[in-house]
Amino acid sequence: MTPRHRALVPYVLVLAAAAFLTWSALHFGFTPRGDRPGPDVWPRAILALIVVTCIVRIVALLRRPGRADPVMLDDVLDSRPDGEAPQSPPRNPVLLLIGIALTIAYVALLGTLGFFIDTALYIALLIRTGRYRRWPVIVTVAVVGALAFMAVFMRVVYLSLPIGSPPFSVVSLALMQTMGIR
Repeated sequence: MTPRHRALVPYVLVLAAAAFLTWSALHFGFTPRGDRPGPDVWPRAILALIVVTCIVRIVALLRRPGRADPVMLDDVLDSRPDGEAPQSPPRNPVLLLIGIALTIAYVALLGTLGFFIDTALYIALLIRTGRYRRWPVIVTVAVVGALAFMAVFMRVVYLSLPIGSPPFSVVSLALMQTMGIR
């Protein structure tokens, strides 16, 4: 088997699995309710994205000029013009532990703070833990990210999110009213 064919194998396997699962998703037994999407919508959407991704990657691999020795991403990353060996970035297990603690705190505080406040704090603290220091950017990304997640989960996926307990629920309810979510 040539390197090109070997590179195609995972995409062909995932494409075949996605085709089978798409066939299964097309045969979900449910009764449609008004204008609400049924349980088949999200599996179909995700499977469609998987199929498109696999097809694009297969076509890209087939169009690539043949080489006796294919270049892998690691080869490109390891080659440096000055001939020096690449240095790995320093590892900091303390930051990893802080990230784990933040995730546990996020889950623990979700019912109290509500989805929006808890998610905005989580995003901001994770970015800061990653040593990014520009607070205006951190706050903007955290607020916009939490609003985007809230809009997708509540308006697109129709998922009920925790609003929190008073006084935090006031923020969640005001945002829901502003976004037209009941």
